[in-house]
Amino acid sequence: MRRSWMAAVALPIALLAAACGDDGGTSESSSTTAAPTAAATGATASGASAATGTATTAAKAGGTYAIVLPSSKDDKSFSQAGYSGAKEATDAVGGKLIFQENVAVASAQEAIRNMAAQKPKVVMTLGGQFADATAAVAPEFPDVHFVAINGTKTSANLSKWSLAEGEVAYLGGILVATLNPDVTKLGRVAGLEIAPLKFGTAGFIDGARSVRPGIEYTSQFTGDFDDVAKAKEATLAAFKSGAKFVYSGMNNGIAGQEQAADEAGGKLLSNAADQCAKKQYWASAASNTPASTKSIVLGVADGSLKAGFSKSGLEVADGFILKLCSGTIPADAQAKIDAAKADLVSGKVAVGLEPKK
Repeated sequence: MRRSWMAAVALPIALLAAACGDDGGTSESSSTTAAPTAAATGATASGASAATGTATTAAKAGGTYAIVLPSSKDDKSFSQAGYSGAKEATDAVGGKLIFQENVAVASAQEAIRNMAAQKPKVVMTLGGQFADATAAVAPEFPDVHFVAINGTKTSANLSKWSLAEGEVAYLGGILVATLNPDVTKLGRVAGLEIAPLKFGTAGFIDGARSVRPGIEYTSQFTGDFDDVAKAKEATLAAFKSGAKFVYSGMNNGIAGQEQAADEAGGKLLSNAADQCAKKQYWASAASNTPASTKSIVLGVADGSLKAGFSKSGLEVADGFILKLCSGTIPADAQAKIDAAKADLVSGKVAVGLEPKK
């Protein structure tokens, strides 16, 4: 959503029962309770667990929970991160997780209806590209709770959970600019040109420029989260243009970005999860997507998350991951990051859809 962190959140496959239904959805269930892991709960720069509910209070909740994914649940990027948190939490409450993966924007309403028709406790849709489809389908199923992750609207049965991609990227920009005073250009290569990723691009550049105003950048949206060749081509172009660091924004296409980093000798910053176990990465500046989907499932299971809520990942403890792959973030950089986080949460600093001039 390609990285070793997923091994930490993997659940015992032998215990899972999986089946494909006529509607194209898949379900997995397990009666085991998985202990939370560092990768799933999220060891981050911000604090403790993001989970609103707990496996203890929701231990016997059971029930069915659903998630709609834009790419494969093992894409080693965004979808895998979202799926892993939801799966761990569903197992913890003794429930069943149903899902549809590789869902295109054009077929999103159909996929969401397929999930909602099975009357789960919640239908989560992962990604801002599904915001409109989720809002369109929710009124058709008034008894189902919908949560649009990176959504734009709320209603009686529709909630939104922002992953605060622009704000997290802003902190990543501060980190790279502070620790690399000789770097004059940064890169950003992402898939679809949708609001969350535009915020991420703007945040990354604005954060870097808050430290060094003259830093330049190159940015490209390939139009596809999963096309490995396009991702590689665009990332190579960014490195060849003089960017020493490129901020990622892909699902399955991340493999192409890693190939480009190998060939060009550049470094990546991950926007999807902690990728520091892989040599191509300099840092991770990512929404803690596993913690968010885990929080949603546990909160719905124990009744603490009511329909119509709106949350931002940056304001939730452990809602994001900011990690320097080579070690601990130096104190001077951490001080700048902490101050910027406070300004972002308070609204003193705001990230827009385009980098500031």
